[in-house]
Amino acid sequence: MEEKRINEIYRKADTLLRENRMKQAIELISEEIDSLNNWELCTRFSEVQTAYRYMLEYMGKGMPDPDRKRLYGELVGKTFLLNDEIAASRLSEHSMSVYCQMRRKFKEEKRIERYHELLKEHAVKMALMCMLPGENNETAIKELTERHHRDSNEMFMYMWSRGSLSSNEGKSITDFLNDLEVDNSDKAMAISAITMSLMKIFDPVKAIALCSAVGNDEIVIAQRALVGLAITTYANSHRIEYYPELKEAIKGLNEIAGFSHRLYITQIQLLRCRETQKIDRKMREEIIPAMLKNPNLRNPKLGIEVEKEIEKEDKNPEWEAWFAEDSIKNKLDEMAQWQQEGADVYMSTFSQLKHYPFFNEMPNWFRPFDMNDPAVTKIIPKSSSSKELILKTLFESKYFCNSDKYSFCFTFGQVPEEQRSMLMQQLGEQHGDGTAIPDTAMPAIPRKVEEELQSNQYIQDLYRFFKLSTFSKDFIDPFSLSLNLLESEIPGNLLRTPEAMSNIFHYLIQKEYYTEAFAIGRELEKREAATTADARFYQEMGYCKQQTGEHEKALEYYLKADIIKPNTLWTIRHIAQCHRMGRNTKAALPYYMQAEELAPENRSILLQTGECLVALKRYDEAFARFFKVEYLDAQSKRAWRAIAWCSFMVEKYEQARNYYKKLLDTPERNMQDWLNAGHVEFVAGNNGEAIEHYKKAATLCKDSNEFSEHLFGDKKVLLSKGISMNDLILIRDIVE
Repeated sequence: MEEKRINEIYRKADTLLRENRMKQAIELISEEIDSLNNWELCTRFSEVQTAYRYMLEYMGKGMPDPDRKRLYGELVGKTFLLNDEIAASRLSEHSMSVYCQMRRKFKEEKRIERYHELLKEHAVKMALMCMLPGENNETAIKELTERHHRDSNEMFMYMWSRGSLSSNEGKSITDFLNDLEVDNSDKAMAISAITMSLMKIFDPVKAIALCSAVGNDEIVIAQRALVGLAITTYANSHRIEYYPELKEAIKGLNEIAGFSHRLYITQIQLLRCRETQKIDRKMREEIIPAMLKNPNLRNPKLGIEVEKEIEKEDKNPEWEAWFAEDSIKNKLDEMAQWQQEGADVYMSTFSQLKHYPFFNEMPNWFRPFDMNDPAVTKIIPKSSSSKELILKTLFESKYFCNSDKYSFCFTFGQVPEEQRSMLMQQLGEQHGDGTAIPDTAMPAIPRKVEEELQSNQYIQDLYRFFKLSTFSKDFIDPFSLSLNLLESEIPGNLLRTPEAMSNIFHYLIQKEYYTEAFAIGRELEKREAATTADARFYQEMGYCKQQTGEHEKALEYYLKADIIKPNTLWTIRHIAQCHRMGRNTKAALPYYMQAEELAPENRSILLQTGECLVALKRYDEAFARFFKVEYLDAQSKRAWRAIAWCSFMVEKYEQARNYYKKLLDTPERNMQDWLNAGHVEFVAGNNGEAIEHYKKAATLCKDSNEFSEHLFGDKKVLLSKGISMNDLILIRDIVE
């Protein structure tokens, strides 16, 4: 119960600070101070409380203070950080979570320099030992490797559980990450620990350390830092303005050569994680079903459902040129040769393979794959050729993230010897000799491609941690957030170049995130003069609005596209569709007819035009379209349904009967076909046949009420053809 109360106070204080209600936030946090056994935090909070009280007093007395705005921001930033730290400190007194256990274990000890020296010593010793031959030396190497692994894990847990850092400690982290004698895997682990720590306590000093690491020459360090910085600053974007030094450090990232490209690629990779999450289901589960329920937007009598017809309308084929011509997409295509598109391809496969003891230690979820990791060397066959083959194959794999490589190793260790040998042989054949890896070196991967690979693999490692690890309950899952960096000022401003915004705009449309895409499009529209926007841009903007059901707004953009590039079939057709969906059939018809002129043998357009003509009771013109479709496709069931219903409406009952008979003799017949055929016989006075048809229709309904709804749904048409209401009621009762 105490944990729940602490978390509630923390969330309330955070909300108050977001709403600029500083006084109430301070009063709320002060409730926790009395029971807090931390002199340093109490002192810092007291200083903020006193400074803010004086600020209010001076303001009330009208005393001039040119630094008031700066000081207020500084106090808000400090209070945000104190709220994080006080909650973490209070929880450490009550919670049994791993995070709180680590905080109790280390008790805010300052160990960064100690770990720096310790891990540096490991790297130096390992380098020396590897130069010396002998079995005894191999034993020493194994012992050192195991000790190194333990120390590296302890360093991770320390950095993860550490509270806010002093500027000197921040410098110590930077020195550690820049030390060429420290192993890169240890630096990578430190980056991950800092990232995880920022998700618990957003400390600007730690974030500045990540900013510094983004410029590191080592790709694995730089890309992990960039991913961590992108995720943590996005999640805490509302706080960055209160930390001027961090804000400047983030702005300064643009000075790093190639940074804008790296950030853009990282953004696309973060957005691509949504394919695993299936966030886009919201569109299909909420908006489209709501449209399909609208009875005014379908005419089942003609076999045409407007929404389904429009839903089949794909994105403009001309837009695909962007994917073929855009250099950024070409690079993404190149990357896709090595790695899956999104996390879902292997996520399902490896999600069941995270139960090994290795994953019972939190740091191991972030560990770069190491062929000499103690956990790996224990289970891989001792045969030098087989060991070399399987490990080198995994190490060089561009398809698996680090976490999955470890899972593969552990699973491989449980494979029976016979199957293991077969797998080894297959891997050997792939490498050219059936036994061992060729001596020839792999061709060098371009740095930009390697950057993309490293960040994508790391994002997948993070994704698996937050979705599969038991440790993830200590965190808010960042992958439950949008991770659309453009939604925030910082770091979003670093992406606000016309090229990056345009590419992200196109990407979001291709992945069907229409609301987000439109927001970016609006920003582009405001930035650029209207005369510089091309027809495709307005087509895409209209398409976004059409897909979210805002047809009037979609029309505005489609009409702009039509002005810039007139007589484009795709645009004309979508203008017609928007008029139809807006229930303005009269306005839609001229555009459908224009579309007909541009594509005279397009069966879908002919059917849609005919359906409009039926709605306007221009049956003869509708017949011409439907018969043309039948001529173009003699087996078109949709054409038969349209002709049959149209014939019924103009009292060509024999023709209607013939077409419904053709339909009822096919496997594709449905409830509406039986119902409509019954109408024909009923109006023609063939009550017996009508009842038989209606009974067949009723069997395809879930219950009698549904059949009754369909029957009486056609009441107006049947009454206009001489059927009395009393007869209709009697027929219903006979069928039921």
